[in-house]
Amino acid sequence: MKKILTIITVLIITLYLHGQNDVIKYDSMISAKHLKHDLNDWFDWIHKTHPDLSYTIKDIDAFYKSFDSIKEDIREPMTGLEFSRKISTLNHTLSDGHMLVGGLSIDNLRDFLANDGLLFPFEVVFDKDNLLIKSDLGTYSANKYTSYRITEINKVPIETILRDLLLRVNGDSETQQKALLATRFSRSFLFLYGEKKEFDIEYEFNGNKFTIHANGSNEMPKHYKIEEQFNDNYKFEIIDKKNALLTVNSFNWKNRKQYLDFMNAAFKKLKEKNVKHLIIDIRENGGGSDNNWMEGILKYIADKPYRWGSKFKVKILANSRDKGEVVGSVETGDLDKFIHVNDTTSFKFNGQVSVLIGPYTYSSSILFANTVQDYNFAALVGEPTGGKSGQTGGIQIMVLKNSKLKAFCPRFILERPNGGMSLEPVVPDKIIKYSKINPEGLISKVLIK
Repeated sequence: MKKILTIITVLIITLYLHGQNDVIKYDSMISAKHLKHDLNDWFDWIHKTHPDLSYTIKDIDAFYKSFDSIKEDIREPMTGLEFSRKISTLNHTLSDGHMLVGGLSIDNLRDFLANDGLLFPFEVVFDKDNLLIKSDLGTYSANKYTSYRITEINKVPIETILRDLLLRVNGDSETQQKALLATRFSRSFLFLYGEKKEFDIEYEFNGNKFTIHANGSNEMPKHYKIEEQFNDNYKFEIIDKKNALLTVNSFNWKNRKQYLDFMNAAFKKLKEKNVKHLIIDIRENGGGSDNNWMEGILKYIADKPYRWGSKFKVKILANSRDKGEVVGSVETGDLDKFIHVNDTTSFKFNGQVSVLIGPYTYSSSILFANTVQDYNFAALVGEPTGGKSGQTGGIQIMVLKNSKLKAFCPRFILERPNGGMSLEPVVPDKIIKYSKINPEGLISKVLIK
């Protein structure tokens, strides 16, 4: 078990797959026989990989029925894209942000835009079941339509569009699925409905309905721009004499030295300025490496030994077994490794810490939130997470032989340090609803005077 219980890296997995080096074309025809082989291979693989499918799949019988129905419905050849649209409907029933089948690579989007492809032209956010315009695509700066509720796109009711898109988004809960879809709406729309050069977007304002006629946009959605820029992911600001803000939008950064140097400089500044209250914003943090929050944050704020989980359940795989372990078996137990307090840093922070969480907070950032809450290292503030407090991880990747689509499946389940309520979200110590149009408004509500 040492290979999995040292430091686990878990990244948020969305409807669209990352990390492919080559752009795969999905317009070639694949026979029904070969597509069914892909389905059967995937079905066998998840059962050999996942430690307990019933943990996240709410109705296992309904899942098997859906799988059989999809396979039965494949009678004619179809393209890889058509196959992806069909099998991705299983993602909703999987109910796990770390489990997915089907989807297209980010490289396909880059290739599409490089060839003058056009996308839905606005960034959007959810307000409960309502989809609101946030800004022009590629930026988060407000425009004249900001906060308007979309009711139709090209004569199709938004309820129909959201139903079809959410059906194909993976995620622990509907709350998380909406949070994911909001960041990738333009791409999801393209995936399901194809390219549209122009858009007639009906919106509602003050009880009246109006229509925007807009051309498609060739901009990269802002979410993907942020993923590539260090300064968009990591920010530190001294707000006033008592308060400082540390924004951490990811625990996944390839240049680890750059990340750790940034964190060290931030805590050095806190010490120099004698700041009393540190606000850490992880509302847009979808995960990454647990090492990054242990060494980048808890190194400076932890005042007692801690562990980042308790009970675990893991499937033993050939590529990660330890001596004596039987491949294919499921092991359960307790994490017995504690991380000791770091006494070597000169920049220990002993002040008050508030950690902001929300629906998008997931994966390793949930493990971070669990840990600081269970050990009283910080108070959680904001809205409950869309993900479960008991997280899956140890993600395995499979490439379907004929369609070349990727699939993801976790091999372990981990309870939070204090255990219990694994299927529930992480609930803040202080729940404060905040505007997704203006999320910065939450920060002013937690400042100490």
